[in-house]
Amino acid sequence: MLAQLVAALKARTGESQRARSRGRIESWARSNAARREAVARAAAAHGARGALSAAYVCAEVGRAIGPDAIVVNEAVRNAGVVQDQVERTRPGTYVGTGGGGLGFSGGMALGLKLAQPERDIVQILGDGSFYFTTPLAVYAVAKQYALPILSVVLDNGGWAAVKASTLRVYPDGAAKEAGEYQSTLARGIDLHKVAEACGAHAEAVDDPEALPAAIGRCLEALRSGRAAVLAARVAAH
Repeated sequence: MLAQLVAALKARTGESQRARSRGRIESWARSNAARREAVARAAAAHGARGALSAAYVCAEVGRAIGPDAIVVNEAVRNAGVVQDQVERTRPGTYVGTGGGGLGFSGGMALGLKLAQPERDIVQILGDGSFYFTTPLAVYAVAKQYALPILSVVLDNGGWAAVKASTLRVYPDGAAKEAGEYQSTLARGIDLHKVAEACGAHAEAVDDPEALPAAIGRCLEALRSGRAAVLAARVAAH
């Protein structure tokens, strides 16, 4: 039936329609090339000490993990950055959420590891969503049931989604005037040490030059059977 449908469409398609179709395809190719160039430029901008570029962090993670690794994306405001920089081309290697449930990624990552123990599970999330995952429980379960996962925390010091939502509704409101969005988390908290208390490999990185080696150590720990957490200090929200 599909072959018949294709044949019927070809029979009814004139040269003008084919020309329009070719034009659309060419425009998509140009648009895709421009997008890829922008993604590459973002990855090349490493940021500064204490304010790494989230795109650079995600790009380095994407380079380091294998094509069969499963990425769980709960980076919220940086979710698009994860999608751009940690390219997944194989079915079943990307998990996100289309709705609510902040904090879902910890339990999801453990469940994926339980279901597919041969795969590397890489959870990428923000510091705000990290709080919501109840991390002590996540890494205690990881240790007790031998479910090593790698968590990459993009620590920007707050809930950027709250700030962005406030500005969308009240672009010139009191919050903007005061520079206070009730969305800031204390800086300098060693988020990764929660996992260290449960026997996981844990690191924080705030120097762009130190990032690739830190990712490598985390993956080495992961593949030796230990959970790992890398807290990357990215530019403030």
